[in-house]
Amino acid sequence: MLLVSTLLAACMQSFQPPPPAGAPGSPGGRGGEPQPAAGPERAGRAGAGGGAGAPAPPGPGGAPPGGAHPPPPGGRHPAGGAAAGSPAGNRAPSGRGDPILASPSTRDERIRERIDWWVNYWRTRARDRFVRALVRMGRYEDFVDAEVAARGLPPSLRFLPVIEASYYPLARSKAGAAGLWQFMPATARWMGLTVNSLVDHRLDPYLSTPSALDYLAGLHEQFDSWFLALAAYNAGPGRVERAIRDHGGGEPRGDALFRRIRDRLPPETRDFLPKYLAAVRMASDPASYGLTGFAADSPWTFDEVTVEGPVSIDVVAAAAGAAEERVRELNPHLVLGLVPAGASTPVRVPRGAGRGFGDRIALVPPHERVTLAEHSVSPGETLSHIALNYRISVGELRAANPGVDPRRMRVGTRLVVPRARSGTGPAVEAGRREVPRAGPPVPPAGERVHKVRRGDSLRLIARLHGVELERLRAYNGLAAGAVIRPGDEIRIPAGGRGG
Repeated sequence: MLLVSTLLAACMQSFQPPPPAGAPGSPGGRGGEPQPAAGPERAGRAGAGGGAGAPAPPGPGGAPPGGAHPPPPGGRHPAGGAAAGSPAGNRAPSGRGDPILASPSTRDERIRERIDWWVNYWRTRARDRFVRALVRMGRYEDFVDAEVAARGLPPSLRFLPVIEASYYPLARSKAGAAGLWQFMPATARWMGLTVNSLVDHRLDPYLSTPSALDYLAGLHEQFDSWFLALAAYNAGPGRVERAIRDHGGGEPRGDALFRRIRDRLPPETRDFLPKYLAAVRMASDPASYGLTGFAADSPWTFDEVTVEGPVSIDVVAAAAGAAEERVRELNPHLVLGLVPAGASTPVRVPRGAGRGFGDRIALVPPHERVTLAEHSVSPGETLSHIALNYRISVGELRAANPGVDPRRMRVGTRLVVPRARSGTGPAVEAGRREVPRAGPPVPPAGERVHKVRRGDSLRLIARLHGVELERLRAYNGLAAGAVIRPGDEIRIPAGGRGG
């Protein structure tokens, strides 16, 4: 950590950054929360292109100076997840140990007026949203606290995702920011995170948090003020630097300088600090503000397993003996539910499910590891036609088929078609054979029926009943890309294990 801080400081003392191409700072509050236009300072919002997107110039190869602070081994929750935690707010940061809360600027009359406005907003109109953020926060707070403490940063930064994304990892803004910390794509890539149509590390709390905190530490090194650093996190450091240059009057950098230039910043940025301070106040002691009757989620715990892609999430879940939905929740960065080809990828599974995973996944033949739809190219078809039919983007289709050159695609070429996260529509289902939803069949002698439950897959059902997967598919008239859902009934041919 000392090495990272030293390198950051050395780089930042020498020159001001050029931004990565098109990389704005993170307009705050763009995730899970609308920006109310009430009050004299809510007339607009910071533009998505508000200045440079990084506190210091890239090092060799475009890496941030000093490199992004590495996540804990494998990006895991410390010790696989701490013991059950207390509700958010039981670790209220003390103003004496937190330079943001101890700053005299928190007592500025105009800032206090806006703090009171936000407190009232969250106690009334947005109460449910604020409570949901506190509930979700329990999943990640131990990890975030450990990362904040490891860098010696102000403890109150644990509450920044409350206003950025309501602590919702999948939060996205209209401007293109995403995740707990609302990184823009260019800034995230500049910090060493992967952002593409298959993998988006901005959505992964355990990978994005170290990068976001390193970014904040770099901004503080640049501006020597947490108020200015948070304004730069919202509007972009380039915009804050211009405001200092044009309207700072030569005043030394510090929180007082933020007050001097505040009116020269975009409306959303002017309000970002009061909004943040209001969230810290309420989240530190929710009961005092009438927010009761809820319990924060327990810290999420998990094992990490190494998966050689391509493998779809339902196959990972079956090999782990876990529900597919739970494995998806633990791996929100796998955008299409597909572990990419050509790499060994750490994948999280529920605590305890990692034991024996390697042996079980090894039993799955390579051609059965991607259980997404398959499409055979017909005469006249293009990737655009196929993507439209399956209601996915061309980019998603190309990402799932990296070895296919659209210009040389021939009739009969077989494509892997990812399942849309929002579910399949009629255009998709027309190309797949679903399990019939009629009443339960009358099984012939020796045949049994398995009623599909949540988390089941055909592979898992075949294993449970000692039947070969291909035989089970053929017996039920199911194609390789067949969709089964809870409540469906699968006929088990005679000869399988009893049970």
